[in-house]
Amino acid sequence: MTPSEHGYMVIQRYGLDPAGLAVLEAGRRGLERAGWRSVLVVDDLEVFVGPRRPPRIRLVHRRCILIGTYRPHGQALSALIGRSRSPDELARATVAGGWGRYVLAWRTDAGDLAVLRDPSGAVDCLTWKCGGLWLASDQPPPEADVMMPAVLAIDWDRLGEIAEQPGLASDQPPLKGLTGVAPGEYALMGRTVARYPVWRPADIWRTRDVDPSPTALRSVVDEAVVAETDDHARLVGEISGGLDSAIVSSSLAASGRSDRARFVNYYGDWAEGDERPYALASARMSSLSLEVVRKPVAPITPGLLAPLGWGVRPALHGVDAAYDEEMANRLAVANATGLLTGQGGDAVFFQAPDPQVVVDRRRRRGWQGFEPGYWAEVGRWTRHSAWTVAALALGGRRGRPLSARRHPWLAGCEDLPPAKRGQVLRLANCQLFWGDCLRARTADLVHPLLSQPVMEHALAVPADQLLAGVRDRGLARLAFADRLPALITERRDKGDLSVFYGRVVLASLPMLRPFLMEGRMTEHRLLDPVRLERDLSPHRLMWSADGNRPLVLGVLESWARHWTDRIERRRRTEIARQPVDDAGVQVP
Repeated sequence: MTPSEHGYMVIQRYGLDPAGLAVLEAGRRGLERAGWRSVLVVDDLEVFVGPRRPPRIRLVHRRCILIGTYRPHGQALSALIGRSRSPDELARATVAGGWGRYVLAWRTDAGDLAVLRDPSGAVDCLTWKCGGLWLASDQPPPEADVMMPAVLAIDWDRLGEIAEQPGLASDQPPLKGLTGVAPGEYALMGRTVARYPVWRPADIWRTRDVDPSPTALRSVVDEAVVAETDDHARLVGEISGGLDSAIVSSSLAASGRSDRARFVNYYGDWAEGDERPYALASARMSSLSLEVVRKPVAPITPGLLAPLGWGVRPALHGVDAAYDEEMANRLAVANATGLLTGQGGDAVFFQAPDPQVVVDRRRRRGWQGFEPGYWAEVGRWTRHSAWTVAALALGGRRGRPLSARRHPWLAGCEDLPPAKRGQVLRLANCQLFWGDCLRARTADLVHPLLSQPVMEHALAVPADQLLAGVRDRGLARLAFADRLPALITERRDKGDLSVFYGRVVLASLPMLRPFLMEGRMTEHRLLDPVRLERDLSPHRLMWSADGNRPLVLGVLESWARHWTDRIERRRRTEIARQPVDDAGVQVP
């Protein structure tokens, strides 16, 4: 399985000279060798799709192409597009008029290629220029590298930033010449690439007015689960034992569609990593069959990590390589087209014990928010003293400053209440859940809690109301209380696989240490060999709060090695294609 087998590629070929036509024809032959096929041609736009599970492609308006699925709130997408008089108006009307998992591509009246990525981020979109061609794709295959940008190279600085902040992997890829389009953003490709946000979490908080009741939250989640699973006759679902996956699986059961899903729970050998009692209780209450599978401690080798470096972005969502491989095989055996999860629930429902929620409440309620009793409850929940929490509430501290390099979703968040701003940051980090991995290459990742309607609803509800009684995910607990066992809704702790992953890292060190010490990232000074040797000591890892960092670095190193080789192969191919003069010397 390769990451590009279920991809798409949009090519604008307007006004090509002979050299450009030669590149296009070579690229087309490469795509055909990889099993890709042309499915739509509109004027100078052409769309290709990969050979396995290709996305839906359809013309929705003159020179306007929908890649994926769009669900209108009312009026059809074609009507929304027909009334739009500019790219910005078209993009905003599309995002406001419906939702789904899609990329919208069109040629503007000015002749530019425009692409809009839906706010959920479920479908990736990268843009670039190659000679006279403008292209957009989620995963360009190596067979068509002749159409990659001439300046293609690894951006080592950006890769180093991802090593320090893995959440940035979902923003700009660490490859020069490629520009990522953020969720809720459109790009115009004329002489250069210009990007314009039309959906930002901060704007949702400021402008949306929603019903903060448990009933309203339950309704929006139920609708998202039904819509997101509608296209899948066979699903594999995860019931981890936690609240979020229990909510999603109970919504599927309530919709009467549970017969299309097989559910699985993975458990570790340590008590804190064994969630079977909770998962089984959840499955029984929703009348779901559940298979429990032991997660053995097995070393993660460079060979297991290698496929995670094949995509345009490092596949950090596959960092638990043994689980990733097991679930991918399970999906294939079940002939499932989707993997249903509760991922994103911690951010959407507000799980983080953030004492700054008292600041949000004071700013919302004014002097009515002078509530020492509430501050004491927050102190107990977050394990802070009542005095610390009271100082926060009265002082209204704005929270930690944002880092210099940050996800585009954090734009405009400076004046948000601090707990709500923290929720936006966690949602931005959740974009990793849509990323490449072996599971995503086998079936669609179905994360209803990260759909646009659910995110918008949760972003518009004040942080203290999401707690509903100073409980993590308190509003969600109330919303689904009658569908879930008390064992889960009244639970105060949370499953912890840190011991399990600590053992996995220790078992992997004999192979990971030389892989990293002698790797490309060390060669390019992204990693300091002395510090790396110290950080990879078993004793240090046993007590480190960032114990899985060696696995993250292993994925990044696999990516760096793959792309170093891929770029070199492309360079050699380009040299071989150059013409020669009468003396047999290649002409650049």
